Amino acid sequence: MISGSILLKRAISVLLAGMALFLFACQPRSTRSFTEATQTRSDAFSVAEKYRQKGELAQSLKYYRSFLTQAVEDDRIPLALQRVAEIELKLNNPENALASLEELSRRYPDYAWMPEVRYQISAILYQLGRYEASAHKAILWLDQYQRHFLKKDVLVLLGDDFCAMGKTESAFFYWIEAKDVGKDGEEKETGLDEKLKALIDASSPLLLSRLLENERGTFYPPEIYYQISSALLSQQEPDKAEKAVRILMESTRNLHWIKKGEDLLARIKEEMAICESCIGCLLPLSGSFAAYGREVLNGLTLAMMNDPLKETKIKVIVKDTAGSPEKALRELETLVNKQRVIGIIGPLSSKTAAFISERAQDLGVPTITLTQRRDVVKTGDMVFRNFLTPEQEIDSLLEVAMGQLGFRRFGILYPDNTYGRFCMNRFWEKLDELGGSVTAVESYPTDVTDYEEQIKKMVGLYYPRAGDRRRIYSQGTTAGDDESEKRLKDDGPIIDFEAVFIPDTYQRVAMIAPQLAFYDVLGVRLMGTRLWHSPKLIEMAGNYLQGALFSSGFLPESENPEVTGFVADYQHNFNQPPGILAANGYDTICLLQTVLREYHPKTREHLRQALLDIPAFEGVTGPFRFDEAGEALKAPLLLTVSGNKMVPIY
Repeated sequence: MISGSILLKRAISVLLAGMALFLFACQPRSTRSFTEATQTRSDAFSVAEKYRQKGELAQSLKYYRSFLTQAVEDDRIPLALQRVAEIELKLNNPENALASLEELSRRYPDYAWMPEVRYQISAILYQLGRYEASAHKAILWLDQYQRHFLKKDVLVLLGDDFCAMGKTESAFFYWIEAKDVGKDGEEKETGLDEKLKALIDASSPLLLSRLLENERGTFYPPEIYYQISSALLSQQEPDKAEKAVRILMESTRNLHWIKKGEDLLARIKEEMAICESCIGCLLPLSGSFAAYGREVLNGLTLAMMNDPLKETKIKVIVKDTAGSPEKALRELETLVNKQRVIGIIGPLSSKTAAFISERAQDLGVPTITLTQRRDVVKTGDMVFRNFLTPEQEIDSLLEVAMGQLGFRRFGILYPDNTYGRFCMNRFWEKLDELGGSVTAVESYPTDVTDYEEQIKKMVGLYYPRAGDRRRIYSQGTTAGDDESEKRLKDDGPIIDFEAVFIPDTYQRVAMIAPQLAFYDVLGVRLMGTRLWHSPKLIEMAGNYLQGALFSSGFLPESENPEVTGFVADYQHNFNQPPGILAANGYDTICLLQTVLREYHPKTREHLRQALLDIPAFEGVTGPFRFDEAGEALKAPLLLTVSGNKMVPIY
């Protein structure tokens, strides 16, 4: 059903405009007695007219009603009733306006402007939400005034009534009949076209099929067939959409609509040629990123082997991008245009994802990327992402650090690269939003192994402290002697933060953590991202990371039966434990298997919609679903170091 509020607003504007036209047009055709009366005496009607001309509606209404109470036989009574209705509408009293018009209709049925009066009665009934009464009056109007200039308005009003009552098919036919009556101003025509398009877009395939079976024996306007065909195609009914296009091309000689029909027909044929069970996969299986591509491919392969129902019959066509955006684009074109895949998985790298997402959107193929590239899903509605983002990680970290642990003051020590700067800014922005503060922040080059300078700057050890020098010298020591300098160096760090956020790899964290302890930065919680998650971190610096807090997208040590089964199968088949990339690849294929099995998408558009419609999917990386933008909504796992293990924080 079309939104009733939209139609109501339009109906009210039509009502007021129609009433103004009506009141202007229906002045008495013979005004002799009225003119003589107003010239010879000052009665309530004349006073009311003067107030109306001044815009003093309340006073005008008072005197019109006084006149109607006193008048017995006076040819100004119909006009007074009209004036009352006009003013009551302006004062937002439609019930009173309706009563005045109904009295006029009842007492003066032969009144010259009765068609306008009765149309306005029906329009006000619609405004009041009395749709059945409005439709009944409008149908009686059509029986009595077939050739009146308001016929188009009455047909539109009938369509509004039936649409508001949920009788969509009747509304459609009345609006179509209104289009046949003739043009009635650009604004009204546009409004009618918008109503028809909204109705068609909201209709079910069954109703659209019924609308195609036009029992009147005449054609609809070509744009109606085009809209019906487009709606059917978007609802995954290509056969019915093709029928609507062919009727469109049969119904008109207009070259514009014939060309649009041919283009739509070509699109329908293209959609019908899709391989419904074929999924393309773009991965770097050679080049510098080959290790990552092979890990994802291992996860995909395992998911294909483990399909429990063996019903999906999904076919994955893998293409090697070699880490090259240009080669990835060529392979994408092949998968979409030649092998006719219904969807794409990949790519991995941010640079390649930027190229592929834009082209995939242009080609109209749903693409599930496995990248952290910022805003990749904003490319368009065909682009999805199934990968944990830095924003999701940082938000979850701070929710625990501030919500559960009660921390308010933080330090940030970050690498001076794109990832480090982005994480630093996001962490700081979220911290401000939550009411926390950054009390120390330093960056370091990515090629250093000694972090003495940055650590000392964070805790006040890098620059001499004037107050400390005065205190030491006042105790009888001499500036510059060995004892003075030793005591200055022995002065402890100023630690005004409760935790330090380090968004870097586990290799660098394993070097930084011991150096923090060396400079007596103790008793603070270290925090990081999924880049920390490696068993080697504990081997290299476990003693310095006890109680540290960091995020992850996958925990192989989980006791969840699905995870333990996946890890065992992966270890058995590939002789190594799975990582986050393997787990994401596994989950992505399992999700697509479920979508193909339960939704049976016939077109790429249908697959896109099914990916949005499917409820939370339970994967080995945890439950997730796609939001309206195509982003996977998933909560990161939060881990801590306890002894020689990484364990989840519950």
